[in-house]
Order: sequence, then structure tokens, then C-alpha cells
Amino acid sequence: MTAPIAMPPEIARKIAWRLAPLMILMYMANQLDRANIGYAALTMNHELGMTAAQFGLAASLFFLGYVLFEVPSNLCMYRFGARLWMTRIMLTWGVASSLTSLVPNAQWLYVARFCLGVFEAGLFPGMVYYLTLWLPTRDRVWMMSLFVTAIPLTGVLGAPVSTWLMENVTVFGLSGWRAMIFLEGLPSVILGIVVYFYLPDSPAKARWFSASEQSTIAAVLAQEQASASKRAGHGLACVIANGRVWALGVVYFGINAGIVSLLYFLPQVVASFEKTLGVKYTIPQIGMITAIPFAFAVASMLVWGRIVKRHRITSLHIAGPLLVCAAALTVAMWMRSPYGTIAAFAVGTAACFCTMTTFWQLPSRFLAERAAAAGIALITSLGVCAGFVLPYFIGWSKDVSGHFAIAFYGVSALMLVSACVVVALESSRAPGAAARPQAVS
Repeated sequence: MTAPIAMPPEIARKIAWRLAPLMILMYMANQLDRANIGYAALTMNHELGMTAAQFGLAASLFFLGYVLFEVPSNLCMYRFGARLWMTRIMLTWGVASSLTSLVPNAQWLYVARFCLGVFEAGLFPGMVYYLTLWLPTRDRVWMMSLFVTAIPLTGVLGAPVSTWLMENVTVFGLSGWRAMIFLEGLPSVILGIVVYFYLPDSPAKARWFSASEQSTIAAVLAQEQASASKRAGHGLACVIANGRVWALGVVYFGINAGIVSLLYFLPQVVASFEKTLGVKYTIPQIGMITAIPFAFAVASMLVWGRIVKRHRITSLHIAGPLLVCAAALTVAMWMRSPYGTIAAFAVGTAACFCTMTTFWQLPSRFLAERAAAAGIALITSLGVCAGFVLPYFIGWSKDVSGHFAIAFYGVSALMLVSACVVVALESSRAPGAAARPQAVS
């Protein structure tokens, strides 16, 4: 059995220390600006006269803009380089996010959210592709663990901070939720400037590497890309015709279904405890309670990343957490106490985010260079469609049924389907491919 391709440990550590902190901050700002509408909904819906379905539509329209511009954005990054394109992405979305605080009604909120999705498009798949320029698959598992912890970490910090701002801060006479959205868009603008001066396009342009280190990185990555090139072409047409790309999009759809439902609706689920469980919380208390599942997810992802790095990764490393999350979300809807419900959500949140650690290593197994950039963007676009479909469905089902149970049962079903697809994808690999140690990762 061929040993996994790996970067020399000292170089891998150097890359992680140089890139991970900035990438995590970038993605935290990204998640905060797209998900803070979930906290704003606690008072925004009443102020703008919105139903739960209208709120869901506003959340969904963000993903429509995101999906439409995902692939073009990633191809632009391939052409213009990470530093320039990531700077553009962050500056434009930061401004759009802050200006959302000025919307006068639901219709303008729809427009603002769509524009925010357009401007944010490309950040996540761009960063996934960006890591392929620095590290082989085995080392990217841990790096991706660090990177995607930004999502639950944003929940840990963003939930109490956002709700505190809503209750205690006024800017230019704006009401609480408006002031919160305005202020939380500013860090993205600041980080955009930092990215322009700090983020190198590739190892060859990183001044903090010696010539010998750059040569080592190039040799290691060339070995992995040569392996990927034998399995697939480089063109966009090859990506579109590749059934594995579409299958991975289906898997990511299920993963995203869980992430979107938790990020956008968990604060409202906690607020609904007053009706379903007979307990009432203030807005800051809702923020603190919402942070608990995300804190558990952060710790779980770091442990999970260490575990899978030491083992041969298989489809079970994705399907297993998906099944755990599906079961946990279902159980959460059965619980008759707030403590049991939050505990179930904590398990489900941790399991859902752990799939992100290993899932994003799959494309590099059969895509290389320009095809990798396009393929990752296409997979992301297919998966992000969950963000377009699910929020409206969840809001609509809440308006019709009066509770969130039906919606979360639906999310659990989608995750079950994704688990089945990733197992089928792994079992359908050719005998020669099955011998390779870098399985689903």
C-alpha cells in the first residue's frame, strides 16, 4: 500500500502558524455577517412586520446570490490570485453587511441579503482551493479542522456578543438589531485590508520561506497533483461531466442543511422554549444558551481532526457523524426539558461540523489545478443550495405547524441521504483506487 503523501512536519507547522490565524479570522467574519440575521430576527421580525416564512426567504436569498456567483468567483481567484481576490471579496461584503442595517422593510432586506451573497461568493471554496496550493491531503485534514472551527467558534462568540449589542448599543440612533448588524460588518472591511498586505498568493510568493523550503513544497504538491491528474482531466467540461463532483455536491447539501438550520434558527428554537417548554429567557440569555452547542462543536472538531489525521480515512468518517447528527436533531425535538434539548443539539452540532474536517479533502483525490478550483466551487454551489431551500422551508413549516419539529425531522432525513450517498460513492471506486490510503477525507 502506497504511503500517504505528506509535507515535512516542520514546513507543515510553519504553514499552519502563518496562515491559520488569518484564515480563521476571515471565516469567522464571514460566518458572523451571514448568520447574525438569526439573532437579529429576535426583534427584527416584529419591527419589520415579518413572518417566520418571510424571514426564511430573506435568509434563503443570501444563498441564491452566493450560488450564482460561486464558480465565477473561484475562477477569478485562480486568475487574479488569492491576495487580490480575497481582498475584493471581504471589502465588498463588509460594506454590504453594514448597509443592511438601513433596510426599511422586508423587501429591501431581501435585496440586501441577495447582494451580500453575491459579494461573499467564493470565500469558502477559494480558501479550500487555496490550501491545495500549500499542503497535500494528509496535512490539509488538520488545517481544515482549524479553518472550519471558525463556524462553531463564531456561534460561541457571536451569539452572546450579537445579543449583547442588540440590548445595550445604539449607533447613529439605530435600534438594537440594526446597530449590531452595522458594527459587525466593520471587522470584514478591516480584515480585507490586512489580507491585501499579508496573504501570499502561493508558497512561491511567501517571503517567509527559504528557497529550499519552496522547492520542497513544490515537489510534494507536484507528486500529489500528478496522482490526481492521472484520474481526471483539467478542463471545466471534465468537471461538469464528472459524476463524483455531483455526488459530492449531494453529500455537501446534507451537511449544509444541518449547518444552516443550526446557525439561522437555533436562537429562535431557544426563544420558542417559552411556548413549548414553559421557560422564558431574555435576549442575552438566549445568546448564551445558543453558544453552548457551538462551544461543544469547537472542542469536538479539534479532537476529531487529531484522531483522523492518525488513521486511514474512510467514508465512515463522514457518514458516521452525519448519522449521529441526524439522530441527535431528531431526539432534540422529542425532549421535554430545555437541558435535554440543548444537550441533544450539542451532540448534533458537534457531529455535523466534524464532517467538514474530512469532507473537503475528497476533491483533490480526482481533481487538479484549474479543475480543482472549478470542482470545489461547483460542489460548494450544490451544497449551498441547502441554504437557499432550507431557511424558507423551516420558516414556512414553523408558521404552519407552530413549532420547529417538522423542519428538523426534514433536516435529519437529508443528512441520512447524504450518509448513504458518501458510502455508495466510496464503495463504487475502482479496485485500483480503493487501494490508495487517502480515502474519503
